[in-house]
Amino acid sequence: MPDPSFRQRLYDFGCRVSDRGANIAGHPTALIGVILFCMAWFLLPLGDTATAVLTLVLSVLAITLTQMVLNQQKRHEAALHLKIDELIHAIRGARDDLMGVENKSEAELEALRISGDRAEEELQQRRSRVQVDEKVA
Repeated sequence: MPDPSFRQRLYDFGCRVSDRGANIAGHPTALIGVILFCMAWFLLPLGDTATAVLTLVLSVLAITLTQMVLNQQKRHEAALHLKIDELIHAIRGARDDLMGVENKSEAELEALRISGDRAEEELQQRRSRVQVDEKVA
């Protein structure tokens, strides 16, 4: 396998930093630290300059952490979709056209839903015919 490009290595490094940052920010100890920091911020007499700097830093951190968490959720969601696609593929009788459904348009999703409803109706009709045949026999 060829050596990954600089761009790919940089992307992988960014993903690791983002994942680690999201895990650290989501830890209960981090929440306690933020609460203590905010209490100290409000209780200590800070000047206007210090308050402006703290506000700026906290705003940047909030935006950055939000993006880190969203990036982590995106990777988890992609992995979950891959697992579901594998299960659909492995189950006999499942509709393989549902694999990768998360990438389809609204119209395609509606068409799949309608075709699934029709398939369910057909299955119910078959079940009722089998039950009638069993009662007759």
